[in-house]
Amino acid sequence: MDESTGPMADEPVDVHDWIRGRLQRFATRRVIVPTMLVALLCMAGFQWRDARLDGLELLDTRQWYTPEEAADLFAALDRLDPRARAVYAWTEVSIDMIFPVAYGLLFVLLLLRVLEGGRPFYLLPFAGAAIDVFENISIAVLASTYDGAPTSWTRVAAVFTLLKSGLILATLAAAVGGVIRWLWLVRRPV
Repeated sequence: MDESTGPMADEPVDVHDWIRGRLQRFATRRVIVPTMLVALLCMAGFQWRDARLDGLELLDTRQWYTPEEAADLFAALDRLDPRARAVYAWTEVSIDMIFPVAYGLLFVLLLLRVLEGGRPFYLLPFAGAAIDVFENISIAVLASTYDGAPTSWTRVAAVFTLLKSGLILATLAAAVGGVIRWLWLVRRPV
């Protein structure tokens, strides 16, 4: 029997239910525990990077920055030592590429758990993680190609940073709201 003529062919597919079903297969200890460990290792890597780069306020930790502010940071990294800017660029495409995958998956699974059949807020961490990856690539390009002058490419990276910050904030708000809702449902008398 051809699948397109079977009984399922005429039934509409709810995309969110389909995605939710696929993702819920990952909501196991076998996935969550290693993902948490990866996120913690990335955070340790960020601590190492911060110490290595003398605690300078890096671009991806800001809400917004101008081409001049980015150039000032790269100049400060160059004054710190000749390899500091390369360390920043390298960690943007290594540690900081793994981290969005880890935190994105953890928040997706948390939101699926606390919002069960609710709205598709679980898509927020996907969007935040994707934008974070674009931000990391942009910053790595900026750090690698810095020639002593501000560049307009910085505005692209800054937009990604702003979007990432907003999506992370929205994800946190959805998670807090979901946990409060979940606790209320669990504790209310039946």
